[in-house]
Amino acid sequence: MAEPALFRTIDMPFCQAVQFEHWNAAPGRFFVAVRTRGAFTAMLGNGVVEEFRTLSGPVLLAPASALGGIYDAGLRLADARSLDAQIDQGWPPLTIGIDVTAPARPADWIALFLDAIRQQKSAGTPPWQNKVRAARVADYRLQRLHCHVDGKQAATIIATDAPLLPQQLQRLADRGDAPVSLAVSLGNRLPRVDAGEMQQLTAVSEQTLALLVASARRLVSA
Repeated sequence: MAEPALFRTIDMPFCQAVQFEHWNAAPGRFFVAVRTRGAFTAMLGNGVVEEFRTLSGPVLLAPASALGGIYDAGLRLADARSLDAQIDQGWPPLTIGIDVTAPARPADWIALFLDAIRQQKSAGTPPWQNKVRAARVADYRLQRLHCHVDGKQAATIIATDAPLLPQQLQRLADRGDAPVSLAVSLGNRLPRVDAGEMQQLTAVSEQTLALLVASARRLVSA
């Protein structure tokens, strides 16, 4: 029996969502690392994500010229989970822009966007090419989404079920040459805890991390 994918892509004609768990999962967060290169600045929601080094909702990919609209739609998804703007319930939605011409959107595009994510069902093809590849290292898996436009790299997202801390994830995000790279660890899910309560985390050894980094390097260059 095939193992479940580490993430699911929800494709629309005007955007793409990378979903790591059910859209309305119990409050919780995953560790994340982001790496940008060159003059890339087309992101929204990244300030909070980079401050806390965590992520709690889908990553949204959008044409750079439509970045604000897709981000606002992501906020509606977070509001459907909690109106209190909780960082462990999808706020703020990390939204990444891709340098491609934005297609026209129908009048009801927000409803279509929300329904697609809730049902985990694609409803079109985004205006960039993308490919998902996977690999296994020891007891852990890696999965990569690579987006490109006319043969040029646009964005890379890597997920792993290895329990990695943010500084370890950064070594995965540093692989490759895409304008923006993102690495997410699903091996440590931080549930909501009371103030002052300790979180319990695990992390792989340096030896295992080196193997994961080497595998990530091969994935992002493929």
